[in-house]
Amino acid sequence: MLEERGAGGNPRARATEQKETATSALLGTVNARSYPGVISKASILGGISESAEAIVRDPKVFITPAILQAYVQLQSLLHKPSSFPDVFHLYSTKPIPSLKGESVVYSPAPTDQIKSAVPSDVAHEALGAAIEAHQLPLAIDIISTSYCTLSFKKAKTFKQAAIPMAGLGIAPIAAYTLSAQFSNMQQTMDTGTATGIAFAGIMTYVGAVAMTGYVAVTTSNDQMDRVTWASGVPLWERWVREEERAAIDRLAGAWGFRDMDKRGEEEGEEWEALREWVGTRGMILDRVSLMPGME
Repeated sequence: MLEERGAGGNPRARATEQKETATSALLGTVNARSYPGVISKASILGGISESAEAIVRDPKVFITPAILQAYVQLQSLLHKPSSFPDVFHLYSTKPIPSLKGESVVYSPAPTDQIKSAVPSDVAHEALGAAIEAHQLPLAIDIISTSYCTLSFKKAKTFKQAAIPMAGLGIAPIAAYTLSAQFSNMQQTMDTGTATGIAFAGIMTYVGAVAMTGYVAVTTSNDQMDRVTWASGVPLWERWVREEERAAIDRLAGAWGFRDMDKRGEEEGEEWEALREWVGTRGMILDRVSLMPGME
C-alpha cells in the first residue's frame, strides 16, 4: 500500500505523530504545575491579603495617603487587620525615594513632620476593624501608632489652630490701626492718649474673648463617655490629644458593658490591662464622680 503524502512531501502519519507529541508535552507541562489540594474562599482571601501587605512592605513602594487608605479599606473588608500597626509605622518611617540622575536614591523620612501623620479617618477605620476582630492588643497598638504620635499632634495643631493663632498675631496691628482712627474722631483729649486708651480697650476685649473661648473648648466634656482626663493634665494637651482620648473611649465602650447600669462591674485580665494602660496615658476609665447616680 502506498503511503499518503502531504502537500510538502512529508508523510501525514509523521506529521500526526509530531502533533500528538507536542500536545502531550504541553499537557504534561500543565499537569506538572503544583496546585493546592483544596482552593477555598479563605485561601483566596488570605492570598489577596498577603499580596497587598507584600506590596506596601516592598522597599521600592512609597506609601502615599491614598495607598494607605486603600490598604486599610481592603484589609478591613478581608477582616485581616493584624498588619495595621506595622504599616502605620512604615508610613511614617519608610525612606522616601527620589530621582538623582539616572538612579533612585532613598532618603530618611522625617518621622515627626506633619506629612508623616496617619490621617484621622484612616486610623478611625483601622480601629473599627480591630474592634470588630475583638483584638484588644491590636487596637491599642493601632492607637499608639496613629493618634499618639508627635506627627499627628503637629498635624492637628497646624490644621485647626494655625488660623486662630495667626489671627491673634495680627490682632495688635489691627487694634492699633483702629485705635489711631478712633482717636481722630474725638476732641476731648490729645491723639496719643486717645490712641493708647482705645488700643488697651480693644486688646482687653480680644484677650478676654479669646481666653473664654480657649477655656470653653479645652474643658468641654460633653463628648466624653467612659474615659476622661485625669487631674493635672494641661488644657492645651487635652485639646491636642482629644482624638486619642476619643479613640480610647470608643475602645472602652466596645469592650465594656453596653448597659449603663452594669458599667463599672467589668472584670478580667483584658479589662484590667486596658484600665492600667488608660491610666498611663493621663486618663481615667469610669471616673466614679461622673457615673450615673454618683454626682
